[in-house]
Amino acid sequence: CQDDGYKTALLATSSIVHATPASFYAKVISRYEYEDIALQFSKHSVDFFVGGGRNYFYKRTDGKNLIKEMDSYTFVKSMEEYNKSKASKIGFFTYDLEPPSILENRKFPLDQLTKITLSKLNSSNAPFFIMIEGSQIDWGAHANNLSYVTTEFIEFNSAIQAALDFAKKDGNTLVVVTADHETGGLALLGGKISQKKVYGKFNTKGHSATMVPVFSYGPNSESFKGIYENTAIFKKLENTLDIK
Repeated sequence: CQDDGYKTALLATSSIVHATPASFYAKVISRYEYEDIALQFSKHSVDFFVGGGRNYFYKRTDGKNLIKEMDSYTFVKSMEEYNKSKASKIGFFTYDLEPPSILENRKFPLDQLTKITLSKLNSSNAPFFIMIEGSQIDWGAHANNLSYVTTEFIEFNSAIQAALDFAKKDGNTLVVVTADHETGGLALLGGKISQKKVYGKFNTKGHSATMVPVFSYGPNSESFKGIYENTAIFKKLENTLDIK
C-alpha cells in the first residue's frame, strides 16, 4: 500500500505484535516470536498504530530499545494526546503487554480510536488503508465466556459503525468486515432483547470449521459476495485498491 502512496494504520485490542496485526508487516516461523515481530515492526513505517505490547520494544532480551530507534514516530500516552497530536506518524502503546478485557476495565474504547485515526488519515489527503481488530472476541470464545464475547463484540460493533459513518459521508471508502475463523462453535439458544440478554452454548475451546461472513460497503463491495477461501480477500482488496 505505502509504495502506492497509501497512508496506513493498525488498531488492535491486543498487543500490536499479536498474530493479526503482525500479519500485515512481519514474517516469522512462529506467531509467538514477539521480540522478532517487534524488531520487524520497528523497521516498517505504519503511519499510525494503537495496541499493547510496549515491553516487546524496550524490555528485550537483546537489550535494544526499539522505541528510541523509531525516531520518526511521536509516541503518545493517552487518548487526549493521540487526538491532539498533529504528527504525521504516531505510536500509541495502550499497555505494556496484552490489554485487559472490557470486563477488566480496559481503557481506550475502540470506536473512539477508530474515529480519531480515520480523521488523521483523512486529513492527509492521500488514500489510506486501516486494519481494525476486535482481538478479544476470539479470546472470550476460547474461554467459553459469553459475557466476555458479547462485551467485546459490542465494542467492535461500535467501531464498525464509526467506520460506516465515515464511509457514508466520504462516499469513496470501502469497508470490509470479517473474521479469520470462528471460535468456540457457539450456538445461540435464545435471548431477551428487552433485558439485553443472550443465551448460548459453546462446543469447543478451539477454532471451528463454521463459515464466517464477509460484510462490505462502498466502492466495489459487490466483489466480496459469495463463498470463497478467506485468502481470496487479499486479492479482492488488491484489485480494489489497484496495487501490487
